[in-house]
Amino acid sequence: MFHPLPVELQNSIKSLLLQNTPFSVIRKRYPSVSLSTLTRYKKKFLSSATLPTGERPSFVSVSTQQYIARMLQKNGRQDGPKAVQEYLRSIEIDMSLSGVRKLLKRMGFKPRRKIKTNFISKKNKPLRLACAKKHQHLTIDQWRQWVFFDKTRVNLWGSDDNFYYWSDGGNILQPYQTKPHVEGDGGSPSLLDTLEYYDMNRNVIPFQQENATLHTSGITKGWFSSNGFIFKIIRDWPAQSLDLNPIEHFWYQLKRRLNIYPTKPTTKEELEARINSEWYKFTKNDCLKYKDSMPACIKAVIRSDGGPTRF
Repeated sequence: MFHPLPVELQNSIKSLLLQNTPFSVIRKRYPSVSLSTLTRYKKKFLSSATLPTGERPSFVSVSTQQYIARMLQKNGRQDGPKAVQEYLRSIEIDMSLSGVRKLLKRMGFKPRRKIKTNFISKKNKPLRLACAKKHQHLTIDQWRQWVFFDKTRVNLWGSDDNFYYWSDGGNILQPYQTKPHVEGDGGSPSLLDTLEYYDMNRNVIPFQQENATLHTSGITKGWFSSNGFIFKIIRDWPAQSLDLNPIEHFWYQLKRRLNIYPTKPTTKEELEARINSEWYKFTKNDCLKYKDSMPACIKAVIRSDGGPTRF
């Protein structure tokens, strides 16, 4: 048998419960009142109230939720829940992080992994836009004639970090939704051997590599010239444009397959063997699928005015 609380205290608790004040706030005000007592009085005082099944009505006002939405839509905030919790505390609303996350999800926000995009300078944005407009009329069949070239890095230990932001969705890619990175040096497979293997004529096959610094060096220019390539045509592609190269999708799929292995490779030789094994599992249809996305990619670059895209 329990002893009822003083009438004055009951009325105070009733008033707080009717305002949807969380138990944590009430207990800070009345430490001697247990959770079971608060639950009992909630059932007593709010028995006639209609509550959604499995969900408590939010005690955060509509105007406050609208402000939070604007705050997250403006900059995403990698620390979304913590930032919202700090703001709520500033207006004397105490809520746990788990409560904040539930609130954000009810508002339609979800944590999303930042899209890794190549850093694009102000100088290269108009160049990317011009390139996209120049090639926007190419058909899928025409894109299938192109040879795309690029390099990638596969880590022996660990992986590149993922970063997150909070978003309620949206089609326009905002700066805070991306994690820019700068291109670096890398190794090169034998292009001429590949063309010869597939009986392809280097003089009629369009070749693409983005116009990064390492691709425009004197050594690179000399190699292309001595092997019968017209370097001026080859370099007619903007730098910082990984999204304009479908081979990037292959790198992504390759790394996904490598991550499926139950154990990590312990040596470079073991990693190389796995890479070769998985690489040669790709089919012609896999290649065509990504090449066929080029028209959509070109349109995305035009929509972003030369900025980063989701490709």
